[in-house]
Amino acid sequence: MYKTFYIFLFFILFCCEAKTQTEYITNGSFEQIDSCYGNYAPIGLDVFEWSGCKGWSNPIKSSSDLWCENPKAGVIFPPYIGPYFQYAKQGDNLGGFFTGFSSNYKNYREYLQNKLSNTLSVGTKYKISCYISQGIYQVRCSPVVIGVKFFNTKYDDNTAFWLTDLVPDAINDYSILKMDTLNWQQLTFTYTAKGNENYMIIGNFEDSLHLRYEEPCDTAGWGNYSYSVNYFFIDDISMMNFPYEEPEIPNVFTPNGDNSNDVWQFTLGLGNNLKSLHIYDRWGLEVKSSQIQTQSFIKWDGYTTAGEPCTAGVYFYTLEYSNVLGEQKKLNGYITLIK
Repeated sequence: MYKTFYIFLFFILFCCEAKTQTEYITNGSFEQIDSCYGNYAPIGLDVFEWSGCKGWSNPIKSSSDLWCENPKAGVIFPPYIGPYFQYAKQGDNLGGFFTGFSSNYKNYREYLQNKLSNTLSVGTKYKISCYISQGIYQVRCSPVVIGVKFFNTKYDDNTAFWLTDLVPDAINDYSILKMDTLNWQQLTFTYTAKGNENYMIIGNFEDSLHLRYEEPCDTAGWGNYSYSVNYFFIDDISMMNFPYEEPEIPNVFTPNGDNSNDVWQFTLGLGNNLKSLHIYDRWGLEVKSSQIQTQSFIKWDGYTTAGEPCTAGVYFYTLEYSNVLGEQKKLNGYITLIK
C-alpha cells in the first residue's frame, strides 16, 4: 500500500515539475542594483558593474546605459534622449543602447549581456521577449533589427566597439516593428538551445553595409555606408522554456441536447497546432475530418461532415499535430458517443 502511495506521489510531483516554466533572465527589469549612475555611460565604463546591477554587463568597450531614479550623475529622470524621454515599463529602472555609429566608428553598436539564471538544455526551445521604445526619431533613419546571441561563457572584449562580425541566433520580426517614441512595444525571439549556454547578448549585429532600417528612408548622399543611428530604451526582458504538454483527450460525450457534455472538445496545449483530425465509425467509414488549422482547440458536436447526426456507439479517431518543439505527433484513440 505504502509503495503504491509513494509511486503515485512521485508521479504527481514529476508531472508538476515537467509543466513548470523557469525564468532564465536574471534581473530582467534592472531593479536589483546597489547604486545609480543614471547618465550616458562613458566609453569603456561597464555601468552595470559600476551600479552592481545583478546579472547584467557590457560585453565590449562600447557602453550601453542603465537609467534609474535618484542618479548620482545628475541627469533628470526619466532620461531624455534628444527631445524624447521614457518611463520604465516595469519598476523604476530601464536600460538603453545605441544601434548606430559615432563620428569615429561607422559600425559603433552597444549591447547588453545577461548571465542566465540557469544553463540551457540542448534541443529545448525557448521564447525570449523584451520591450523597447525608440529614443531618437528619424535621425538618419532608424535600424529595425534587434538580435540575440548566446554563449557558454561570458563574452568580454574591452577593445571592441561592435559585434557586427557575429551572426545572431535569432532576430525580431522587423516587418511589423513600428518606431514609437511614446509607447513600449514587445519584441519576441525563438531559440532552440545547442546546450550549455549561460549568457545572452542583445543588440544590433548588422554592419553598416548591410543595415536594415525603417522605411521610407532617404539614403541620398550616404555613399558606401548606411549611416543609420537610433537609441532604444529596453525593459522587462524575459526568457522562458516552452512548456510541452501531451493533450488530455476525453473518450466519452453525450450530444443529447441537455447542455451537459454535448460536445467532444479539448485543447492540444499551448503552442501545439492541429494538422489533421479524422473520425471513423466502427466499420472504418470516415464520418468527420478537419484539416490543417492554426489553432489548438478541437471540438466535435457528433454530426457528420454532411451535417447528419451520428448514432450512439464507439468511434475512432486519428489526430496529427505539431508541438511547440516542431515535432510531428500522431495519436489514435476511441470516442464513445452516448445519447
